[in-house]
Amino acid sequence: MTFTITFGEPRDVTNPGQDGVEYSFPFSIVDSDLVGTPEQKSQTHDHRIIVPICGSRLAGWHLSNADLVRVLLEFGKRHLENLVHTISLPAVHRLHFPTITTVTHPDSSCPFDPALIPSPTGYALTVERAKPRIGF
Repeated sequence: MTFTITFGEPRDVTNPGQDGVEYSFPFSIVDSDLVGTPEQKSQTHDHRIIVPICGSRLAGWHLSNADLVRVLLEFGKRHLENLVHTISLPAVHRLHFPTITTVTHPDSSCPFDPALIPSPTGYALTVERAKPRIGF
């Protein structure tokens, strides 16, 4: 089974006084077989994933705001791909990615090239769900 994930407009949801930045990436998910059918709208589920980065990691990577949004999208996208693939996507509306820190990501340079990451708004991808194991 394959699912189509489509992202909406990201939003800065950083709390005042927070050490770092948080972005919310809204997304919808639907069985790819239903895309273009009358059932698509009723079977599409809306969620959002919050991706935070601490201030010290953010300062070390020297990203512009536009590049930061793309990098955070990449972290969130990979997390979602894993959740869908492993049949672990929770039914909750809001998902939280673990905070990106200097401990979780100690490299002084950003692991992703923002120029190769698409803009979040309208970005769509398909993810294959793993086949369930049969037997014990």
